[in-house]
Amino acid sequence: MAKKKKSKTKGSWFSSASRKRVTKTQRKQKAEALRLTAMIFIVLVVLGATGVGLVFLERYVNGNSTTTESLGRLEFPGQPYWVNRRLRDKIVAAAVPSSGNLILNESTARIIAENLLKVVWLDDIKVRVTNEAIQVGARYRRPLALIKVSGKNFYLDDEFVLLDYVPINELTIVEIEGARSGYISRPIIGSSYRADDIAAAVTLLELLTKMDAEVAASQPLLDEIASIDISNYNGRQKSSKPHIVLYAKDGTEIWWGAEKGKWHLHLEAKDEEKLAMLYNTYETIGTLQLRSNHKGSFVDLTRPQKSLSLPIDRY
Repeated sequence: MAKKKKSKTKGSWFSSASRKRVTKTQRKQKAEALRLTAMIFIVLVVLGATGVGLVFLERYVNGNSTTTESLGRLEFPGQPYWVNRRLRDKIVAAAVPSSGNLILNESTARIIAENLLKVVWLDDIKVRVTNEAIQVGARYRRPLALIKVSGKNFYLDDEFVLLDYVPINELTIVEIEGARSGYISRPIIGSSYRADDIAAAVTLLELLTKMDAEVAASQPLLDEIASIDISNYNGRQKSSKPHIVLYAKDGTEIWWGAEKGKWHLHLEAKDEEKLAMLYNTYETIGTLQLRSNHKGSFVDLTRPQKSLSLPIDRY
C-alpha cells in the first residue's frame, strides 16, 4: 500500500507542473500578440493622420490656387461710340461668369465667349486674356430701324436681324410703319425678318444713312425723319398712291414712291434723281419739316427731274 501511495503522489506532482508551464507559454504568446496589435494600431493611426493631413493640405493648396490667381476687369476695345451705358451693362451682365469672379485665365475667357453667343447685339466674337484684363472684340449690330410688334419695340439692323430694344439716343433710328400684318406676330430675337416690304424700307434707310455720311455729316437728313410708311408697298392698298412715304417729325409727307431699283416699272424719277431732289431741298430750305410753316406741304420725289444732279457722284 505504501508503494501505491508514493506512485500516486509522483503522478500528481507531474501533472500540476505541466499545467503551469502551458499557462506561462500562453501568457507570453498573448503578450506578444498584444504588443503586435498595439504596434499595428499605432501605425494605422499615424497613416490615418498623415492621410487627413494630406487631404487638408491638398484642399488648402487648391483653395489658395483659386484665390491667389490674378483677378482682372472686362474690357471692350473698339466699342462703337453709340453703345451707351445701358447697352454696355446689358452685355457685361450676360458676359460675366455666374461666380462673378473675373479670373485671368483661358477658362474664364472661354466661359465669357460662350455667354456672349447669346447676345444678338454681337457677332464675330473674339475673347483674349491679357495681364490685366479679359478683352472682348466683336462686330456690333447697329440698329437701323425701329419696328413695333404688339405694342413692343424692337430694332432691325442692316441684315434684317431682330434686336431687343434698348433706348439709344446716340443714333437716329427711324420707325418702320405699315409692315405686312402678322409677319412678325411672334417676334424671335436674333431671327431674320426679311419680308419684301421690310427689306425695301431697310434698304432705303441704309441708302440715306450712307448719303448723310457723305454730304450731310454735320446735320444728317435722317435727324428730320420720324418714320417710313410701307403700308402701300408695291401698291397693295392703292396703286395710284406713293408706295413708300417718309414722314418728317412734324408730319410732312415725303413721297419716295417705288422701292429702290423699281422706279422704271412705275414711270417714276430715277433713284438718283429722287436723292438729288431730296438733298437739294434739304440744303436749300435747311429742313424737311415744312408743315411747321406751311400746313399741308409735302415733298413729291416721284416725278422725273432731269435737270437735278446729285450732291455727289455716287449713291
